[in-house]
Amino acid sequence: MLLDKDAMPLVAMDFMNATHYEDVMIINKLYDALEAYEKLQNEENAKSVSDNFTEWFEHTIGHFQAEEVMMREKNFPPYPMHKGEHDRALHEMDAVFRHWNKTRDAAALKEYLTRSLAPWLLHHIQTMDTVTASFFKTGMSPCSAH
Repeated sequence: MLLDKDAMPLVAMDFMNATHYEDVMIINKLYDALEAYEKLQNEENAKSVSDNFTEWFEHTIGHFQAEEVMMREKNFPPYPMHKGEHDRALHEMDAVFRHWNKTRDAAALKEYLTRSLAPWLLHHIQTMDTVTASFFKTGMSPCSAH
């Protein structure tokens, strides 16, 4: 297990919290599959890593699209910045997955999951998603003047 769902920060929108919990479950399945591959580097375990990565990538695309649709519908002022961060994260995920598919480099994938993804996800939820969810709920940015 890489991430503890009970330690994930909560935001003001339940649909976002539910999606983040799904993220954690899928990422943990990927991490567990990677650990199994590290112990026994066979085709079955490699396929499990690839299948779990694919599930996570597809889930993340849907996750980001749902937020982006709502940001556009509600005219969220920092939409371009939040979308840009989503695009950057998806580009990085794609590059990591292409590298995995080409090399089966478990160490590089583990490094990405533990040192890049896990801290990024927590930071993204605590910052961008918290502000976005607050705006969705109230129509006001927590940074706006009263």
